[in-house]
Amino acid sequence: MKYKALIVDVDGTLVVNRENGMPSEKVTAAMNKASKILHVGLATSRCIPNVSRIIDYLHLSGPSILLGGAYIFDAEKKITISEYILQESELNALRKVLKNIEVPFLYCDNKMGHSLFRINKKFNQKIFMVFAQGISFQLIHRLTPQLSQIPGIAVHTAPSWTKGKTDILITHAQATKQHGILEIAKILNIGTHEIIGVGDGNNDFPLLMACGLKIAMGNAVKDLKAIADYVAPKVEEDGLAHIINKFIFPNH
Repeated sequence: MKYKALIVDVDGTLVVNRENGMPSEKVTAAMNKASKILHVGLATSRCIPNVSRIIDYLHLSGPSILLGGAYIFDAEKKITISEYILQESELNALRKVLKNIEVPFLYCDNKMGHSLFRINKKFNQKIFMVFAQGISFQLIHRLTPQLSQIPGIAVHTAPSWTKGKTDILITHAQATKQHGILEIAKILNIGTHEIIGVGDGNNDFPLLMACGLKIAMGNAVKDLKAIADYVAPKVEEDGLAHIINKFIFPNH
């Protein structure tokens, strides 16, 4: 099978899971080599300020999925392709659920910055994501059923930059990596079966399910490995470089 696009998660896949992580030399070389023969893009929950350095470092072009699917971005032209924002009714429902939660929640606005999500504040700007970083599994277990009852939103979890903790991410229902893949396929005029998707976290289920070749990193959660066509070496072992050499340049 000749694949036409490679879409990869960032934290725990492209880079070691930390805020200032950058691709290793081996992964960088493999990504640059791959980008010469097919589209290479990202599928991340990060916003532009937290991922722009990586995009520029890898000289990426064309569409990438940011904010978990809430924002589809042309990395070369630096323009918005599409966006999915949380509506006021959804934000009001979130306020009711989160009003007694002591853990601080943040939001990403149209400036793509992070600010504190204040329960009593009305927003004039576009809100792409509401999230909390480094929270316990117990709180996630308590919050998820309540959040899942809110119409029009999607709730995902992802490995946190804080080891042993988890992030919870709340977006518009259409703002998923799966929907992002469908948009990228349309933009590139290719089939989703021609796309390789690579990830490691629970929020990468939609990414893998949308792609023709589903790859989980060696450090991925067990459930993601269970649906993957292939499990690669860990991010610390340059697993993404291994993937590129095995599936994009198999005869080299």
